[in-house]
Amino acid sequence: MMTLRQLIGVAVVSMLGWACGSSEGGSPNTSNLPAARGKTGEIIVVMDTAQWSGEVGEALRSVYSAELPGTLRGERMFSLRKAHATQLNNVLKQHKNLVFVVSLERNSPASQRVKSFFPPEGLQQIAQDSSLFYQVVPNQFAVGQMVVFLFGQTDKQLANHLRVNRRKLQDIFAETERKRITQGLSKVRAKDNLEEKIAKTHNIQLLLPRGFEFVKEEISPDKKSGFLWVRMPDAEVDKSLILAYKPYESEKQFSNDSLIAWRNSLGKAHLYGDPEKPETYMITEPLEPPTLRESTVNNNYAKEMRGLWRTNNAVMGGSFLSYSFADAKTGRIYYYEGFAYAPSRNSKREIIRELEAILRAAKY
Repeated sequence: MMTLRQLIGVAVVSMLGWACGSSEGGSPNTSNLPAARGKTGEIIVVMDTAQWSGEVGEALRSVYSAELPGTLRGERMFSLRKAHATQLNNVLKQHKNLVFVVSLERNSPASQRVKSFFPPEGLQQIAQDSSLFYQVVPNQFAVGQMVVFLFGQTDKQLANHLRVNRRKLQDIFAETERKRITQGLSKVRAKDNLEEKIAKTHNIQLLLPRGFEFVKEEISPDKKSGFLWVRMPDAEVDKSLILAYKPYESEKQFSNDSLIAWRNSLGKAHLYGDPEKPETYMITEPLEPPTLRESTVNNNYAKEMRGLWRTNNAVMGGSFLSYSFADAKTGRIYYYEGFAYAPSRNSKREIIRELEAILRAAKY
């Protein structure tokens, strides 16, 4: 098995391993490694206790403990567990998500322990280049694991790198969690031909887990516009996916107001909170405006939206996540959303993470 010392040694020679951009050094031989363990959405942080309590720890928490948009109770993007570097045991080393943090100016036993994972050549390069601040190493101690090393010459320099590159560092673990969920979903795909029907009618390939059912669809006579709703009804967690599309006309359709208005029109036309009361329909929660940011879907420019929904009579509500993008081949703008109703669940984070994995796995 290639150790991290060997891995980084190769990376230093090739000048590809340590970079200020995304740098993934590759994986060691995994044949003799155990399977990674631990809770989804949890990160073990290995660093000096004084550092954890200081500027670096504060910056680190602003990255990984940031509030997740679209959750009513202000849930955190990840759950952090601090582990003392000198007491790092095999169980913790095999966790799914690990972050090692160190700055060269620190010489405590904990910091020395973290530095021991770096080859001398790597530490020398960090000392010479202040732009270097992270390294990504999958499967380092366990199969299916993601390890991120965060480092700097000084605490102040490292804290600044963390704050400036917040989204990049968040996306490393967000993407890793999505891939794990997608792999799991592939093993429990729907047995009926629902995916095939959707692909034939709407020209979209979905990865639908077992339990999703067809609810409703509408297609315009010219087939330029359409709507689809599939749902996994459950007493505890009710999950839904909707797809809508219409002709693409201009960039104005990607404005925040336009996308929210489109979502609300879909909710009023198609998404009833109570089938026995057609005057009840879904709206975007106006008291907690959704958060929108630029993203990509199938290499297309997209807008990601996270927010809260409720019925207009405030009987039901929950979280949603959506992606909107235009496709040059079809000349359409698409709106693709996952939303959930789970009033008995205190945490909605992992429900939304699963819906996100399904949305991201779709092929157009």
